[in-house]
Amino acid sequence: MSVTIKDIAEKAEVSISTVSKSLNDKGGVSPLTRQKILNIAKEMGYFSFHSQANLKTHNIAFIMSRHHIPIFNNPFYTRVIAGVEIEVETYDYNLLFSTIKLEDLKSSEIPSIVSQNKVDGLILAGADINNEMIKAIEELKFPTVLVDNYLNSPIMDSIVSDNFSGAMQAVEYLISMGHQKIGYAGGPNSHPSFYERYKAYKLEMIENNLEINNKFIKIKDEFDQNMGKELAKSFLKEKELPTAIFAANDATAIGLLQTFNKYGVKVPDDISIIGFDNIELTAFTTPKITTISVDKEGMGQEAARKLFDRIQNPEKKSTKSVIPTELIERESVKEL
Repeated sequence: MSVTIKDIAEKAEVSISTVSKSLNDKGGVSPLTRQKILNIAKEMGYFSFHSQANLKTHNIAFIMSRHHIPIFNNPFYTRVIAGVEIEVETYDYNLLFSTIKLEDLKSSEIPSIVSQNKVDGLILAGADINNEMIKAIEELKFPTVLVDNYLNSPIMDSIVSDNFSGAMQAVEYLISMGHQKIGYAGGPNSHPSFYERYKAYKLEMIENNLEINNKFIKIKDEFDQNMGKELAKSFLKEKELPTAIFAANDATAIGLLQTFNKYGVKVPDDISIIGFDNIELTAFTTPKITTISVDKEGMGQEAARKLFDRIQNPEKKSTKSVIPTELIERESVKEL
């Protein structure tokens, strides 16, 4: 197991900042304390770990597509990044943030931040990043962890939420509240998270002997920030609305809520909505949105831990970490 500056700080009974200054030969630390810290670091094998890992930059990068920029358009990833930052500090690393241009999403060219040797490892977030690009990075055997995405790779670790169980829990909750005409609203099924949530929706309906009405299933083939609003308008074109909709993410749920409200369809009086992700905004909408919570900071921390382990052990077998979910009951689902 790798030794971190947090480990050294605890043993030396000093702050992480003091350890960092000592190891990087910066001022603000007495010679006696500095030498004590260097001795402890040597005893714990800290320098051995860093030389073995052949670290050059002390930087790692968090990369996502510009679909999610400005970042507040997708607050899911702001919390993931916060989790990465927590873990990065314990390893005395710098976290760089980069994006992939929309026109480059279908390219297999590796990010310049890799080709220019600016980082020691990558965290790639989101399933809208081209698999060909990911495979090109894999061929370089460059330490990389995928977040909210999965690739069957022997050397790339993946961090995902428990999409299937969480989605089944969402639909099961709607059924427990008396709903039988339940719709689905989501993004492209080429995205692993959307696909798993869609499959779970259908399975839960089948297991409860409920009809799956194709007119109540609305899927947007291209992911964008207006997805929820566009899907809501599609529902409104039908002669009949479902009594409840499972929205495959909270951004979609918020778009549904806003659009239904605009056209005089009240939530939850006329239609119920449950989301997925538990982004902060769902606690401040009117009504507050019932949703499935994902430990986003936990995903970020796990991603960082896996990446540092991968940097140290580049040939180790890959793993897929599944982060559990939790139902958050609020105000957007009416009991029938």
